[in-house]
Amino acid sequence: MVTAMTIDRLPYDEATRSALAKSFIENVVLAQYHQLTDWQKVTHQSAQLDSGYLGQHLVSIIAGIPGRGAGSRGKGHDLVDGSEIKTASALGGIDTPRWNHSRFGTKANVDAYLNSKYIYFVLFDTVDRHREIPLRLRVWRVEPQLDRAFQQVVLNWAAQKTSGNFQLQPPRWQSGSRVTNLGGNLELPMIFEAVQREIEGVDFMDIVTWNLRPGQSRAVD
Repeated sequence: MVTAMTIDRLPYDEATRSALAKSFIENVVLAQYHQLTDWQKVTHQSAQLDSGYLGQHLVSIIAGIPGRGAGSRGKGHDLVDGSEIKTASALGGIDTPRWNHSRFGTKANVDAYLNSKYIYFVLFDTVDRHREIPLRLRVWRVEPQLDRAFQQVVLNWAAQKTSGNFQLQPPRWQSGSRVTNLGGNLELPMIFEAVQREIEGVDFMDIVTWNLRPGQSRAVD
């Protein structure tokens, strides 16, 4: 039986968490992805992973902050420090993935979103669009209470007549950190990137970026 966690930080230093992130991707994410792509040949179904929960596990490892426990059922903030996690995946998908933020129809909801401790943006994709490998996972982190460029994009979007669903378009199948929205485009601060090294018969990830002090977003064209 899994009991709710009561700690506010995971008891691991950055070096250990980096190793744990690598192990998690190799042994959980890549393993599941390989299974799905193999079964795809039989079922002709999508090889989409349940990236939302995998992204939450990965962010907890990277940030060192636990989730709110199994009993939360996705309600409220995703981490105990008041942070949000948004995940998009281009693996095995047909539609272009987006980071969706629903229920933005009121000023109170927009204000609450911008009052989050951090917002983590996770992207599962491949380096090349039409290949199943090499797999790539990236994480960006915004501190919305201090990040003026991010705040401005959200407020620009909220000032328009909208559906209440704030979306950011991630840099899928592309390098870099440029994301787009009708309220403006941003270069998000990246904290983590892992890319699969193609070694036959072995699931191996290189940690390319690990930077938990990335600065703030920057407005771009």
